[in-house]
Amino acid sequence: MSSSAALLRSQIEARLPAAFSPHRRHEHATIATGMAPIDELTKGIPLHSLTEICGSALASTGKTSLLLTLLGRASAEYSCALVDASDAFDPASAQAAGVNLERLLWVRCGKSRQKWRPLEQAFKVTDMLLESGGFGLIAVDLSGISEKLVRRVPVSTWFRFSRVVEQQATALVFLERQPQAASCAGLVLRLSSEPGAFSGKLLTQFTVTAEVVRTREKKGVHSAAPDFSIRAQWA
Repeated sequence: MSSSAALLRSQIEARLPAAFSPHRRHEHATIATGMAPIDELTKGIPLHSLTEICGSALASTGKTSLLLTLLGRASAEYSCALVDASDAFDPASAQAAGVNLERLLWVRCGKSRQKWRPLEQAFKVTDMLLESGGFGLIAVDLSGISEKLVRRVPVSTWFRFSRVVEQQATALVFLERQPQAASCAGLVLRLSSEPGAFSGKLLTQFTVTAEVVRTREKKGVHSAAPDFSIRAQWA
């Protein structure tokens, strides 16, 4: 290397120390959901990534049960946060599902005197949590928010979330009716269900079908897992 090139390199490194360092991709660490068929299908919920878990609002699809089992697994090891846009979280059901409530920050949107609407508040809180760091799992439940409103969230917002979480050992999970983050999501999982068992007039168990819509390794993957049954938790 010539003296002039060496000098130029030293000047660049002085201002940008990582300029000539090889890029290291994050290891694909995951958090198990606690549901064996889901974990077999997805290999777990990825850290350093944005995940969308989607299902219809017209019937129980298993999103809530999956959220509780995921929080149960994650809170055994990490500090977790739940951004609850519709104030639908039931702490008693969560504790019964094994969630360590002492390790869970529950943010109830729309319950303060803030001028922001629940959806806007949910995204602002998510921004703050990502900036603060220290969470192994941040779950944002938008299931109760109109799909029409969620569709208005600009792609730039999803892109910002995906770029920020990529630098953190955090799983950022959105629960929605339909996927909205497009290529910004590292994993998109769609759930659907059919009634499986009733006790009197009460639904106690339902059959769930899980489908991977997208992964970070391959785009546009469509692979369905075998149907499986789960107990009804937190309607």
